[in-house]
Formats: sequence, C-alpha cells, structure tokens
Amino acid sequence: MRPTLTVIADPADRWMTKAACVGQAPAYDESASQWEQRRAQAVCLTSCPVLEECREWARRTKFTGTAAGEKFLYGRRRGRPGPSERRRTQVVA
Repeated sequence: MRPTLTVIADPADRWMTKAACVGQAPAYDESASQWEQRRAQAVCLTSCPVLEECREWARRTKFTGTAAGEKFLYGRRRGRPGPSERRRTQVVA
C-alpha cells in the first residue's frame, strides 16, 4: 500500500486549483528529467491562467523545481530570463 501525501494548503493559495499543472506534480519536482521539465514549462507557458501567482508562491516558499514556466532553486529563478524579464533593445533611428 502506497503512503498518502497530505497537503495543508494556505487559504491564500486557492489559486492553485486553477493551475494547469494540477495532478502533474512529479513533472514539476526538482528530480524530474530534462524532458519532463521542458514539458512542464510548456504546459505553464501555453495554458496556465495563474502564472504570476505561481511565480510569487515559488519565491515566497523557496520552491525548487519548475513553477510558472521557469526553473527555481530555493525560490530563486535559475537559467535564462523568462519572456517578461528579457531586456528589450531600443532601435535608435
């Protein structure tokens, strides 16, 4: 018999029920394969309505794994900047 994981969610985190990743936790864990992590990022970036809430949660809880389409290590984003954080170069005419 497999042990049951019990999660006590903070009422402030009710946004999680709207997340596109509900029920797919292993793909978002830090031990997931590169392929699973890329797939998890794609799910986040293409179909998740709560990216900002998820990003804030990952930072607040010092999460390690994939959240909001980005990889986190102890609540800090790692890797290349996401689309909203990339510098935009200005073209001078």
